[in-house]
Amino acid sequence: MTMIIPKEQQTAYERWEMSSFAYGDQSISATRPKKKEDDVASEKLSQIFDAASKDAYNKGMQEGFAVGMAKAREYAKEEQQNFMNLMHSFRDALEKSDEQIAEETLSLALDIAKSMLKVKLNIDEKAVLPVVMDAIHYLPYVQKPARILVHHEDAQILREYLPEEIASQQWQILEDMNVQRGGCIVETGANQIDATNAVRWNRISDALAQNNDWLLP
Repeated sequence: MTMIIPKEQQTAYERWEMSSFAYGDQSISATRPKKKEDDVASEKLSQIFDAASKDAYNKGMQEGFAVGMAKAREYAKEEQQNFMNLMHSFRDALEKSDEQIAEETLSLALDIAKSMLKVKLNIDEKAVLPVVMDAIHYLPYVQKPARILVHHEDAQILREYLPEEIASQQWQILEDMNVQRGGCIVETGANQIDATNAVRWNRISDALAQNNDWLLP
């Protein structure tokens, strides 16, 4: 059996304790809806924040990807240009190398040809004959006096093997120690043809854009 103590006889603590029990449920029940609203608001804020974060992330990713792709294309273009420059440099170097090899090969070929020709002129005593005939044929006409200047050893060869041609046009065969064997100088009253070895060889060298002197070994 519960005893009811009149309010006037209750102590201050008892009055406070009873009041707390009396209104406790009502107070708790009054605060619960507010807490629920706060939770809902917090959840909405959290959702808004998450959505904003995702949107910012996606936007940042898209912008970063675009910037990255632009940089990649720029880098690829630079690398392509560098590669093309390298290929051009390599091609130019190769062409220069080929040109140098060709020049050296041509120079070597001329040296070999010159050596062989000098040997032929020393061995073949009749080598002067076609040279003299070619020089005479270059003349448009023969105007007296007509002279053929040759090495003294070749003079006898001409008198022996070209008597009719020389006699028919009254050519004079003159010995000239300045003319090497195998070459000649043909002179008429109006023309002169220098068919010496050095001059003929220089014409060949000039035609090949080479500086290859006949007198050099």
